[in-house]
Amino acid sequence: MKKSFKQYIEDQSLIEPKSRLLLAVSGGGDSMVMLHLFNACGYNFAVAHCNFHLRGQEADADEALVRETCKTLGVEFFVKHFQTTEYAANNNISIQVAARELRYGWFSDLCNEKGFASVAIAHNKNDVAETVLFNLTRGAGLKGLTGIKSKSNNIIRPLLFAYRHEIEEYAAQHAVAYRNDSSNAQTKYARNRIRHNVLPELQEINPAAIDNIYSTSLHLANTWQAIEAMNADFRARVRSEVPNEIHYCIEELIKYPFRQLFLIEELASFGFSPAAVIDIEKSLYSQPGKKFYSSTHRLVRDREVLIVSQAQISTEKKEVKIDEAAGVITEPIALSFSVVSNDSDFTIPKSSDFAALDYTKLQFPLTLRQWREGDWFIPFGMKGRKKISDFLVDQKVPLHRKDSVYVLESNGDIVWVVGFRVDDRYKLEDNYRRVFLVERV
Repeated sequence: MKKSFKQYIEDQSLIEPKSRLLLAVSGGGDSMVMLHLFNACGYNFAVAHCNFHLRGQEADADEALVRETCKTLGVEFFVKHFQTTEYAANNNISIQVAARELRYGWFSDLCNEKGFASVAIAHNKNDVAETVLFNLTRGAGLKGLTGIKSKSNNIIRPLLFAYRHEIEEYAAQHAVAYRNDSSNAQTKYARNRIRHNVLPELQEINPAAIDNIYSTSLHLANTWQAIEAMNADFRARVRSEVPNEIHYCIEELIKYPFRQLFLIEELASFGFSPAAVIDIEKSLYSQPGKKFYSSTHRLVRDREVLIVSQAQISTEKKEVKIDEAAGVITEPIALSFSVVSNDSDFTIPKSSDFAALDYTKLQFPLTLRQWREGDWFIPFGMKGRKKISDFLVDQKVPLHRKDSVYVLESNGDIVWVVGFRVDDRYKLEDNYRRVFLVERV
């Protein structure tokens, strides 16, 4: 196994000559065998151990074993104690995710502080098969079926060539002390159910199941590299970014034969599941207006583009009263107000960010609110009524932005669609004396 270990490291180019490594050692069989192999092969390394305080005395005993082993071998030892349960609760994440974030964050800090080139993790071939099956059940997409990489940034996995039973045999032959994590036997965790229930059944069907899943993951990894290169070229054509939004051109998507695969991988980072993406793809051929939500983002099928933005799901309709001495408001939108006399120094602003209203026609307090279905006004320069909904269509306001359109109201009349048009009834006539000037700031 020592020979295979060194050969795998060389074949995968995992370690640069003369570099110093940090070994993540939990005290379990895999990581303790990894420690033994690195020491036997003469590599330059130190050891990091995480105590997550999740298993009481068991966790302390794990730490003691790793500490004593490093002392015997003369290896530099680092340990970090985490309040994992508290961290998970504060960040509204699972214990498993919390432990992952904490340990990898600490490993990164150690590498930066101590100059370690890489962090070695003791994943094995069985772990790859378990990960592939786990991701398959989650619908993680093609990328999720590529398994575990031998090297990801500064994380290396030098035991991926070995089966778990080979590691256990090596530990027995070389008297490598290790501890069994009792939580690994609990099938309440999905990964453990796969390990103890699913994989053994698959091996009953085919004893080579683990090896076949591992090999398939490598083939899929190569396939994914080719697809990602193809998608990267397409992404440059179809995707554009504006402040707080990402747009995908519908015309380009419809022409692309691999659009579903592209969208599954592209939208996964925004929290959309493969099932949701299938519905999103169908919306390409439907009328504009369809909205889709993940836990973090909203996607709108607009007229020419799919628009992805941060989800802001709220039914609250903010309404503010404005008197003639209001000055400035910042909520729900920022506006400034002033009363201006008609003199030679005043010029009516041409920008849509301004509304110059005839002060004598207004009844205070004014009301600032979001527009509602059924609202109407008489746009400046017109004689007849127009529904706000139709006006926004004419202005080509994207569907997802309509909710953020406000109107300024006087005694039930809409006097300004904020940022767009004043009402013709409240425009400045030739004989106006005072102006109520509103500016969007």
